Amino acid sequence: MALGRAADRRIMAPKFVLTSMIRTMITRRTITCGLLALVAGGAAATTAPADSAPAPTHATQAVPFRSLQSGSFAELVSARSNQPFLLILWSITCGPCRDEFTLLREVRASYPQLPLVLISTDDINDRDVAATALGNFGMTGEESWIFADDAQRLRYEIDPAWYGELPRAYFYDADHQRKGVSGKLSREQIETWLANTTAEAARAN
Repeated sequence: MALGRAADRRIMAPKFVLTSMIRTMITRRTITCGLLALVAGGAAATTAPADSAPAPTHATQAVPFRSLQSGSFAELVSARSNQPFLLILWSITCGPCRDEFTLLREVRASYPQLPLVLISTDDINDRDVAATALGNFGMTGEESWIFADDAQRLRYEIDPAWYGELPRAYFYDADHQRKGVSGKLSREQIETWLANTTAEAARAN
């Protein structure tokens, strides 16, 4: 029996040693990881102020959409009496509108005086999605409207000859004679219109 107990102790000894070694390795690894995390955290704290916050993006900026209802379009135009302006109709489902927004942002940078009005043909219930789209393209500072009534009626009030194709633009002169254009605008079209309106204003003065 004594020999049996001795044999059992010899068998258990390697298991005990192995278990102790594993525990030691795990403990050392845990301590090392903790120190590394502490160092990384300290470095981050020294390189960034405690009260720093991520810079706001265009997508987080609110767009104060105005509701375009029956009769609103006539008011929109009359509010700009004797003033030329460029009207842009767009939608969140319109792929080419995104390219046009890129162009408009570039033109706006070159011509801060560009009189621009945006109308989203999306339903007013989609205004949050539309606002995000405008924010992504840096267009949150423009006067913006969104359909808030029967879409067919609103399209007819804007232009009886317009059937809803997008993008759609209208170049208004000071007398509110307008030219409608379907499809993406070019920089040349916008700059030519701006030059003409500037020349007309100079002649009027």
